[in-house]
Amino acid sequence: MREPRYVVIADDLMRKIAAGRWAVGELLPTEPELAAEYGVSRETLRRSLRRLEVAGLISRHPGTGTRVERSTPVAAFTAQLGSVGDLTQYGEAAVRSVLSVEPVTVDAALSAVTGLAEGSRQVCITSTRRDPGSPDEVVSWARVYLGPGDAKAIAGDLEESRRLIADSIEARTGRAVKRVVQQVRAVGVSAEAATHLGVEPGSPGLEFVRRYYDASGALFEVTVSIHAGDRFVYETVLQRN
Repeated sequence: MREPRYVVIADDLMRKIAAGRWAVGELLPTEPELAAEYGVSRETLRRSLRRLEVAGLISRHPGTGTRVERSTPVAAFTAQLGSVGDLTQYGEAAVRSVLSVEPVTVDAALSAVTGLAEGSRQVCITSTRRDPGSPDEVVSWARVYLGPGDAKAIAGDLEESRRLIADSIEARTGRAVKRVVQQVRAVGVSAEAATHLGVEPGSPGLEFVRRYYDASGALFEVTVSIHAGDRFVYETVLQRN
């Protein structure tokens, strides 16, 4: 499958940085200059730069420019999420492998974690995500809960696309994400997740619970993902207005 244009540009920029085209501490050309060089819109160029930022290669500073921070990507998989757009970027950066798809009935314990109605019927998609820079290393193990109708609509997309499942639902049904509520907590990695993450059961991990709501306020997707604590960095950027 052909890579999106912004991925091709990001890979080219990474190669140039690794080759010393721009030294650590040096500023990259401006966004308009790079967009013109590659013949793309500034939005496409920004998506490319975001991939470099997630890899730890650059940092962006309003009013100053984009500075090279490293010549090679950081070892840990770093996610910087501040918007639904950033969440989409994370989905495109990490490669999904589906382990199972099965119907479930939400019990009291699952309802407490997900916020889904107890007794409701859902489809549970269990999967892993891998960092494309280290394809042998699993970044996360996750379970996604969808209504049967949405699950059926996107069944053919699960292995064929890197898109977030929520983006596939929008493409197939028109139901778009209006709001995402995220909770993060420290956990001991479960035995099942540990098998795929390659860590000891009970070792430190981060659990992310993301609840996706549409324009009507309806909860239509819940993702519960586990990350090994020693190989995942979650970064939040707070900026004074």
